[in-house]
Amino acid sequence: MTTPVGGRRTGTDPTHPATPSPATPAPAEIVLGVYLRALRHARERTLSEMARYAAVSVSALSRIERGENPLSPRTLHVLLQYYGVGARAIQYLAQHLPLAARGSQHYTPQERQRAYGEDAPSNLARRGRWDKWVDVADDATARYAAVTRAANVVVQYAAARIPPGYRTTAYRAAITSPGLCPDPDEPAEPPAWLAHVPRNLEQRRTLLLDDTVLYRPVGGPATMAEQFDHLLHLMEGTTGAGPVDIRVLPHDGPPGAFQLTGGEVGMVTVYDERMIIGTHITPWYETRSGYARALTESLLQAVAETADRQPSHDLISQAADRWRRAA
Repeated sequence: MTTPVGGRRTGTDPTHPATPSPATPAPAEIVLGVYLRALRHARERTLSEMARYAAVSVSALSRIERGENPLSPRTLHVLLQYYGVGARAIQYLAQHLPLAARGSQHYTPQERQRAYGEDAPSNLARRGRWDKWVDVADDATARYAAVTRAANVVVQYAAARIPPGYRTTAYRAAITSPGLCPDPDEPAEPPAWLAHVPRNLEQRRTLLLDDTVLYRPVGGPATMAEQFDHLLHLMEGTTGAGPVDIRVLPHDGPPGAFQLTGGEVGMVTVYDERMIIGTHITPWYETRSGYARALTESLLQAVAETADRQPSHDLISQAADRWRRAA
């Protein structure tokens, strides 16, 4: 069964079909909902206090933070200004909301078909006006990290580096160094508000790791050995966070669509909304489009084809031993 992207979901199973909805929020609305909730918690403000300040109902603000209600530029401006966000960042973020365009609404399937041609899964060019958002404003990488922490389900593909959430302190320090990584996927010095986005305790994580990562030195042999030992502990569930699903993919196999994106890419479910996320120079997000659908199907196929986890465990264990000998 084909699994749409950007539809309402009823569970946390990444293979559970989502039901498309014309009211599916734009990626910017989902991401900014997570951001607003974190900023509110950082300021120790209640929903009632901030709803009164923004002149909206408590239920409306709650749904905005969960990506369930359309977010207006006015409400975003009022809230971000209160939280101390800079004027340039506010302007950029507000411009990428659907309600920023007069009379703009999300396309229904019928409107999409009239505007873009046949609305078929095979049409990779099928993309609505608000289906993709590239975040280049201040704190963009922090928002990306917040989304991966808040999600119920995360399936990530890493081609060049181990992603945030799986890193040791030493590996993180090396990979976020400007000299080594000109386009980091997490901030070297996280903003204070990010500490108010704890990792979802019910989160189901799957990491698809290109096998070239096992050989790419980051921070030296000792750092690499420690990092792969950490991955083994995550897989075995000995870190206290529960077992994490990590699969190693051979780089010389037939490439999936997700391996042709030119950077890291993943699929997340945030507050029942499924979304493709990625980082290539800067974070980007996409829902509903034919491209997002193709990436989702490709990621899920890779998970299904690597169901036996023991070979991946063995490869990571061998990598840890190899780097330990080199150290």
